[in-house]
Amino acid sequence: MPKNHIYPKEIRRFERDLIDFIVESGKNKRSSDIESHILAYFLLHQSLTQKQIQELSTIFRKKKISKGSISNFLSQYERYGVLVKSKIPEKKNSFRYTLKDRNIKDLMSTGFESGFDELKSWIEFIEVRIQALKNFKPEATEIKLHTILKERLKEIKDFLLFQENLMKDFLFDEFNREQKREIEISIDLIDGMKKKCIFEIEKEILKFIENNPLFMIDEISYMPIFSYLITRRKLTQSQLQELTDLSSGLISEGVNHLLKKDLIELEKVKGVRKRFYEIPSIAYSNYLKQYQRFKYINQFKNKIDQIFQEMKNREDELKRLDGYDIMLEWVEQILKIFVFVEKGIKLFENAVNHFKI
Repeated sequence: MPKNHIYPKEIRRFERDLIDFIVESGKNKRSSDIESHILAYFLLHQSLTQKQIQELSTIFRKKKISKGSISNFLSQYERYGVLVKSKIPEKKNSFRYTLKDRNIKDLMSTGFESGFDELKSWIEFIEVRIQALKNFKPEATEIKLHTILKERLKEIKDFLLFQENLMKDFLFDEFNREQKREIEISIDLIDGMKKKCIFEIEKEILKFIENNPLFMIDEISYMPIFSYLITRRKLTQSQLQELTDLSSGLISEGVNHLLKKDLIELEKVKGVRKRFYEIPSIAYSNYLKQYQRFKYINQFKNKIDQIFQEMKNREDELKRLDGYDIMLEWVEQILKIFVFVEKGIKLFENAVNHFKI
């Protein structure tokens, strides 16, 4: 165990490169890089206090991470079973958090197990609203939205079920594309949902999408645009502006960004001066995003290998420095990630082709 959580300057140079890789790898998963930064600190230090996490953030981030953000992360990852909390005997009301798994495969397994639990709750959330809409009697002005919302919720459900099987293949090599399990939903939940108006139901779905890591995009400010195109399928810029309350400039920037990423499509109707922006397939757009992300991560392989080679070549000089052993261990562990990255590229490419319209 290193004597100090602040490593010597020469070791911090390698540490910064590895943190940058972990943060870049985490893009599109969350609304900010805070979670990726804190997770990186644990990977490269194993055991830290809240104060030490904040001290590290002053070195490796432009802005220090707040105590509230750190506390939220620690609570969440302790609940997931990734971190173990222990009291510091010599200090009152002080705790140390330790990364449970030191092996990258074990760490991924723990994360995937919690991911399966989350997926189950997400599928149930969507199924409740599907069942409620089946028996929903819309007003004349709600018929169009009612129809498209039922279709899109079915798409989201199919995407989540496919994702569940894809995760099994990714981790355990057990993938059955046709397998669909039974989903049991409380009648009381469905009855409670029927009492809501259709716009309330849509708002709940939009919030679900915007807070769900599977739907995250690289620019969080464009999430309302992406979310409404998931629920409504096809909209003009003026419709998006009315629904999201975003400025016309931000709407224009957002749709152009999403078009550039191939996450949405542009449709020009002959004889009509309107431009429609569309997500024809929810699963396709989201798997394309994941495929692009894994391809991007794979570009760092040579850089990580260079770090490993330099650390090994300078072992006699660096091994006496605090943090060298743990840093070298994680460079070796991160190199193993690229086996999963390459597998992910193939899996998501197949998923993209499966849902391509």
